[in-house]
Amino acid sequence: MQDNDFQLEQQWLDFVYENIDEQLAHQMEQTQSYRDTLQEIRTSLWEEHGISTASANRMMDVGQQIAELRHSATSFGIQHRLLLQLQKAEKAPYFGRIDFHEVGLPERETLYIGIRSLIDQKTNLPLVYDWRAPVSSMFYDYGLGQAQYEGPGGVYQGEIFLKRQYRIKNRKLVYMFDNELTIDDEVLQEALGQHANEKMRTIVNTIQREQNLAIRNDRDDLLLVEGPAGSGKTSVALHRVAYLLYKYRDSIRSQNIVIFSPNRIFSDYISHVLPELGEENVHQSTFQDFAEPFLGWAWDLETQLTYLEELLTKKSTVREELVEAMAFKASPRFQEVLDRLVELIVEQACDFFDVRVGRERIISAAEQEKLFTENYSYLPVQKRLAKIYQRILFILKPIKKRRIKEALRNSGKSFDLDGESWWTQARAAVTKVKDELAPLLAKLDSQLKIETVDWYRRLWQDSFLWEQVAGDLQKPRLAADSLTSLSRSLISFEDVVPLCYLKGELEGYPVKRDIQHVVVDEVQDYGPMQLHILTKTFPRARFTFVGDIFQSLNPYMWQDAQSLATLYSDLGLHTVRLTKSYRSTEEIFHFCNALLQDQVKAMTVLRQGRKPLVQRVRSGGQIQTIQDLITKQRQEGLETIAIICESVQEGQRIYRGLLELAPEEDISFLNDEKATFQPGVIIVPVFLAKGLEFDSVIVPEASEEKYGEEYQRRLLYVACSRALHCLSLLYTDTKGLSPFVKEMRNELYVLE
Repeated sequence: MQDNDFQLEQQWLDFVYENIDEQLAHQMEQTQSYRDTLQEIRTSLWEEHGISTASANRMMDVGQQIAELRHSATSFGIQHRLLLQLQKAEKAPYFGRIDFHEVGLPERETLYIGIRSLIDQKTNLPLVYDWRAPVSSMFYDYGLGQAQYEGPGGVYQGEIFLKRQYRIKNRKLVYMFDNELTIDDEVLQEALGQHANEKMRTIVNTIQREQNLAIRNDRDDLLLVEGPAGSGKTSVALHRVAYLLYKYRDSIRSQNIVIFSPNRIFSDYISHVLPELGEENVHQSTFQDFAEPFLGWAWDLETQLTYLEELLTKKSTVREELVEAMAFKASPRFQEVLDRLVELIVEQACDFFDVRVGRERIISAAEQEKLFTENYSYLPVQKRLAKIYQRILFILKPIKKRRIKEALRNSGKSFDLDGESWWTQARAAVTKVKDELAPLLAKLDSQLKIETVDWYRRLWQDSFLWEQVAGDLQKPRLAADSLTSLSRSLISFEDVVPLCYLKGELEGYPVKRDIQHVVVDEVQDYGPMQLHILTKTFPRARFTFVGDIFQSLNPYMWQDAQSLATLYSDLGLHTVRLTKSYRSTEEIFHFCNALLQDQVKAMTVLRQGRKPLVQRVRSGGQIQTIQDLITKQRQEGLETIAIICESVQEGQRIYRGLLELAPEEDISFLNDEKATFQPGVIIVPVFLAKGLEFDSVIVPEASEEKYGEEYQRRLLYVACSRALHCLSLLYTDTKGLSPFVKEMRNELYVLE
């Protein structure tokens, strides 16, 4: 590439910055003007009008100023957002360029591509195209040669004659190069070689074609993005959200999208991506956050972390029985049992009878059945029955009044009431009528009110009921143990989903029709019943499911499954399979793949590094060895070092040991889902490390005791695959090395 090209590109960059400076100056002036207006109106309201003591004749003027305040506040928000976008564009206005000659046009067009669009205020022509613009898709999908893109007017075809990438820093062009569409180009290599950050970064300048297909897919209502650890699944989902907010900006706002994350640590970790892309953050939730208000605040819900931590403390035989019970309650077979239970409950509730008071029939069974099957058919079962119950009470109201009056007229003949006051007689009449109606109301209450939790209890207590809905299907031995927790107003983790499902089918789901798109991350830890609950709750939404079957941390889910697409085939998903891993070095990638016996069918970016270290430590020397590794790796420039433990209990022991050994060391311990992710030295249980990445990962006890059972193979895989540049596994002679490491080829790691 000629020096002349570099100079011309720098001149263009200077021209772009001139435009940015002009727009920044104008935007700052506009923003300040609206800020001043806001301040003036507030001062007038509080000082001149004295709202707290305003008289009636001044309220109209106050109301007008409040309306102006709202309008100015909205305008200020718009101008301030534009200012922020310009300030972000100032850092690096663009990262790519393509020269495209569209068929039918006389000459080529030079298109610069950046995180956000930039318009020349004098000519009203684009200087930079937003990466989400239709024409920008060619930057990700094509190299030199024939190309096309789909725009509002159809498909536009042509030829790309130049594709160029840039690095801009401090308003200067650091470097640029022309390239084809290759996975191991210089920009991608530089991005992958960076240190881990406390927040997830954007990937707009390194989006690969397979990722772009998922990001820009706006045809399928249910999209599954499946790929190995480090393939950028979560980044793809977030950039997909940004793309949808851009393309459908007239109909979709940030408040119309929700993301389900595995835990709040991960929610915090990804919270910077959308703002960096110029969009407002969307609502993030966990399934636990969703379930708590749905099941009712009177109940405490056991968290997944608590459940799995408790599971790890059990002996292997008890653990197997607990896992069997949990697996059963998450299975399609149990969903069928609950469906038959719903049918039985409805059948019993619909056993209507003629409602009579004395000899008077006030509503027939046929009338109630018509109300249930026709008039109220649009409602869930419980709400239909409640409507019928309210209808009967409405009809009973005048009858009750009439009978009270009759009882009151007859009270004068009663010896018991002789000489009593009128109020005493009235109270006695009311009591008499209430007592007469009590059996009928009790029967109606029993017939027309459904208590979901009570029915769920009965399912485990009543053998005859179980036989009615489950046939000869055997209950797992410990499945009914959750009755103990229910008696303490605690819903155990294994019962949260079945109870949400049963409540939704009987009482109705907490439908949210304003949500237009839902992202479910780490979907491999969701059963079909959970996804059914979400699709019923958000009936107007499109869904993006993101996951990897090999990163399922729950021992009761999908142990024999090979594909999420197969598991969720009944949903009719369109699947985009990501086949490349970008996170780890080639050496760490192959080590992690060997942990899964080479089941991961994926490629890795050719980024070289050191082999994983497998180190034997003397008994009692674990803490010192960890500290030595931390010291050495910090000297090497690694910034984020994670000690990933099998459990919170193990993490607490290591945390205390490191603080005693090196009290000056700044160490974070992420021991619950509400913790905040911080850079530096981090101790975290593997269940909370999902989706995160670190410069270095230390597995403090890669022993047969911690990682010996088959389901623990995936736990070790998840822990090791968090590492970008450095991976170390420790073990002691007394506990022995994990068989999953011993069975792999020796050349995949360094043994010390």
